[in-house]
Amino acid sequence: MAESQVQLTQAEKLDRFQQLETAIRHCPSQMHKVGAQEANLNEYIDLGLDMANKAGLANRTQLQESWLKRVYKTLFETTLDLVEPEYWRDLCHEYLYQPLFALKHLYRNHPQGKRRIRALYQELSVTSRYLY
Repeated sequence: MAESQVQLTQAEKLDRFQQLETAIRHCPSQMHKVGAQEANLNEYIDLGLDMANKAGLANRTQLQESWLKRVYKTLFETTLDLVEPEYWRDLCHEYLYQPLFALKHLYRNHPQGKRRIRALYQELSVTSRYLY
């Protein structure tokens, strides 16, 4: 986690998360800035996983799932958005494993967990074959 995140209040983290989410969904096509864009992607995922973890520690499983699904959905939908640059869609696709594994971990003790994670993997597999 970046040093600056540790010092942010919860409201500031949420605001930063939303800013990063917008930046991920609407990436500028300037590939020479890929390092900064990748840093934003990492920070976004870190913030989302952190908020999901805090919800889990507070026994707020639905909120935890919501945070994880939001991060996953943002990355997944970005990989499908043909308006976005190809290198950016590819990078978001590569990073999908982080929220996906967190969801898999969350669902391991859930009654419908196997079905839910299987649906995510199937969705990812079908779209990957279509796009890549």
